[in-house]
Amino acid sequence: MEQTALTYLCPDCMAYLRYDGKEQKWVCDYCGGKFTREELEQRGAETKQDDYEVKPRAEAAENTAEISYHYEENITETDEDLSHLRAYHCPSCGGEIVTDDVTAATFCVFCGNPTILPTQLEGEYRPSAILPFETDKEDARKAFLQLCKGKRLLPKGYTSEQRLEKITGVYVPFWLFDCKADFDYHATGENVITWSDTRFIYTKTDLYHIHRAGTMEFENIPLDASEKMQDDLMDALEPFHLEKKKQFDMSYLSGFLAEKYTYEPKDLYDRMTKRITPGVEHKAAEGGKSYQRVYGVKCHTDFSSKQQSYMLLPVWMLMSKYDGKEYLFAMNGQTGKIVGELPVSNSRSAKWFVIIFCISFVIVMIVLALLAMGGVL
Repeated sequence: MEQTALTYLCPDCMAYLRYDGKEQKWVCDYCGGKFTREELEQRGAETKQDDYEVKPRAEAAENTAEISYHYEENITETDEDLSHLRAYHCPSCGGEIVTDDVTAATFCVFCGNPTILPTQLEGEYRPSAILPFETDKEDARKAFLQLCKGKRLLPKGYTSEQRLEKITGVYVPFWLFDCKADFDYHATGENVITWSDTRFIYTKTDLYHIHRAGTMEFENIPLDASEKMQDDLMDALEPFHLEKKKQFDMSYLSGFLAEKYTYEPKDLYDRMTKRITPGVEHKAAEGGKSYQRVYGVKCHTDFSSKQQSYMLLPVWMLMSKYDGKEYLFAMNGQTGKIVGELPVSNSRSAKWFVIIFCISFVIVMIVLALLAMGGVL
């Protein structure tokens, strides 16, 4: 089956263009040209495309190249993994690149050419909107170094230039849910008053049945729709300022990785309701008369979501492995908010344990010696 690989070209020198989030323009790294969308349209910017054939897994596996998330140790592909591989030819150099069946934008590992696979984002997989990057790779590099700063137990070389170069901008697929929550809240409220006279201490306990019911409406609840992503880290990158979204256009993908969704809205429905349930219950418990104690809380909520929209949101990422565990650094490509977990070197931990133990031992021995001298005196 033949498909098309697409590259956006510079109007001045015909080299490839990439979208620069910091500049909010399309940039040519060869001649230094910078263009707004209007300028590209006025100058009739061209695209270069090449039809390619999706090859069977065995043939594609022979040409496998690293073009996606970067790991620090080799991974052995199984037959099941290879069944998801797709091969295509770079429109610029003709080199053969292998990627998986959900990748929509990538790079040629031979010439660095940013390439878009438009058929991956057609039909039901075409996003309704895209939130462009507003930060660049240098911002992500600085954020990663700041996260690692002062971490003495990091593995040696963890902040090397080679690793920093592997930070990659990714457009992550998200479903945005509009949801209505009808809640019915019941609880018991308690107020206790105590007073006394010359003979007795009196206690008055007032119990109240609390009942509240209502409807809450939520808009644009974002949930990542890629099985590759760690849901908790993607949630932690919020908020995204969705009012800055743009109508989807392939050209925003140039220079970044991108994926189509692997989860349907129905697959994320339970996760969506779990995210907003605490907020519904907290809001239901607010207001009205205050009580010294509230117990026996029961809150039944019916959720309904008739509207979901599909968007691509910007994330800078670095995935690595250490001691058999995956570690992900991620930065919101719009706001610069960072999340991530860093590995701890076993050898460095042992080294610092020995140092601290020795220092502590010396201090204890000095104290004991001084106490002994004091006893003699």
